[in-house]
Amino acid sequence: MKKTRHTRQRGIILDILHDTKTHPTAEAIYRDARRIIPNISLGTVYRNLGFLQGQGLVREIRPADGGSTRFDGEMAAHAHFHCLNCGALFDVPLPQGFEQPSCSDAEGIARISAIDLHLIGSCAGCAEPEMALTH
Repeated sequence: MKKTRHTRQRGIILDILHDTKTHPTAEAIYRDARRIIPNISLGTVYRNLGFLQGQGLVREIRPADGGSTRFDGEMAAHAHFHCLNCGALFDVPLPQGFEQPSCSDAEGIARISAIDLHLIGSCAGCAEPEMALTH
């Protein structure tokens, strides 16, 4: 891996991602970063998010509803749940055995380097009104 310089901007972007569970958009990260570095540009945030993703330090999440791309600084294995009603996006633990799946018998698979599991449906807050209407 090519040795790269750790910049203040990268450090702040990582801190923002590590300090939240909301999976912010690049624009939200930009707003938070401007409180610390007033002259940071949105382009700088996007470039650094791309760099950090390439280094395996940030995950890019594309919401099921086609909304804005979100980012996650939590790199431990986990899934994401997307609510189609309100747009909520939150972490879900992986089922037992998913952390290190064995696919040696699957044709064409040599090695699994990552798992990207997305669960899509209604969150508890949105499901309650739906449930009330059906009873």
